[in-house]
Amino acid sequence: MKSILTSLLLMTCLTSWAQLPEGSFAPDFTALDIDSVEHNLYSYLDSGYQVILDFSATWCGPCWNYHTSGVLEELYEAYGPDGTNEIRVFFIEGDDSTTAADLQGTGPSTAGDWITGTSYPIIDNAGDIFASFENTYYPTIYTVCPSGLITESGQATVVGHEAVLQSATCAPASFPNDGLLVGYAGDGYSCGDNLANLAVRLMNQGLDTLTSCSIQVSRQLPFNQTEVVGTYDWTGSLATYEVTTAELTGLAIDAQTLFNFDIVSADDNPGNNSTIGEVLKSEEIANNIEIRLFTDMNPEETSWVLENAAGDVITEVDAGTEITQGQTEYIWDVTLPELGCYSLTLMDLAGDGHIGGALSLDGVGSLTVSSMDGETTLEQELFFQTTDEFSEVRFEFEASSITHVSELDSDLGLVLYPNPTHGPSTLEFHAAQSGAGHLFVRNVLGASVLERSLGNLPAGTHRLNLDLGFLVPGAYMVDLQMDNVVHTLRLLKD
Repeated sequence: MKSILTSLLLMTCLTSWAQLPEGSFAPDFTALDIDSVEHNLYSYLDSGYQVILDFSATWCGPCWNYHTSGVLEELYEAYGPDGTNEIRVFFIEGDDSTTAADLQGTGPSTAGDWITGTSYPIIDNAGDIFASFENTYYPTIYTVCPSGLITESGQATVVGHEAVLQSATCAPASFPNDGLLVGYAGDGYSCGDNLANLAVRLMNQGLDTLTSCSIQVSRQLPFNQTEVVGTYDWTGSLATYEVTTAELTGLAIDAQTLFNFDIVSADDNPGNNSTIGEVLKSEEIANNIEIRLFTDMNPEETSWVLENAAGDVITEVDAGTEITQGQTEYIWDVTLPELGCYSLTLMDLAGDGHIGGALSLDGVGSLTVSSMDGETTLEQELFFQTTDEFSEVRFEFEASSITHVSELDSDLGLVLYPNPTHGPSTLEFHAAQSGAGHLFVRNVLGASVLERSLGNLPAGTHRLNLDLGFLVPGAYMVDLQMDNVVHTLRLLKD
């Protein structure tokens, strides 16, 4: 395990990937430091302190470099108990396999003496705290605001940390009336004609109970222009630092859209009254898809599930079953049962996404979803390569067209067009040899709604004109029987 973490650290000393997303609330913890003094995170937060948490390991080189830079010491001296008394700082050793000797700089798994010269508390054997914050690398450095909101401040300079500590969103509650927009909480995708539900997370950063506010929604347009969608009134009852989701409105989305959300009612602290949110238009794709997964170096951690809009599982692959080889491409052909909205969720048990075990970008994985027509890849193709760490990432798309679905169709070249159809449609196929033909059209219950004997058909290409205007809108199966072999296509009547 340590060797895996060490390889990841070679990258994380240069690039920072957050585990708990911005706008999350810190999990509470109570722990003894190495001097047997008890500390409770939310006791400090409730007293108005801002708290910096340095999750490190004694053997971690980048952790040692930052620790010895003196940045956190300088902050603690200026803003800690012997300074302005606004913050608390903790060094949290998150690897339980290390020892007290490692902390002292005399053990086998250490970069130096972590104790001498460190004036802020050190908490050892804190693997449970490390896990509760969903951390996956060292060092991970968070600033926790009095409200409990976290910011991954990382290996920042003194000035960089001060910018977080002094921001309007991280200050202790001091104004009577102070609503804070924490972030976007609405739909991330809009599929088909469905409305995207817009919502924001609203916090009371004020000292008085927050009972109402007005939130304006604006759509960002080209050339730095905005269009006001509307203003929506929220009412409720929020005590200091309490949070709720304010549901605003449902909108039709034609393309990727960025929205501004602003509190426009009376507020004592306008510096934290705004946030933004993005809604993506789901990609359109054919109902026959090909899923290609190129694995990272830890393939046994990867799984995926394909669901329809109702949350019903269409198909899935569990971790450690089919996906077993690193740096290998796996391919699945999937026929979506009907037109509509679908989601594909890619999961990683270790939370390191496509980068598991990778020492460079050459070792990361990728995911491609393509529309298929038989063996041919159509123009629609969705490509995902998420080199950021993730436990779960979700992609949404709309099946908006139908291609022929049965592998048995390949010997006939069976095609039905247009599909979907308002009424008239053409069935085209090629018979390699002569034989008796029969046509059936069935509804979703399997009942026949149209039958036609085609007689004895000669070898060659045939086109049958079908008038399906009498059918009610819905999905149907078209069966072409040739010499007692049935070839099937799916038809949508709109």
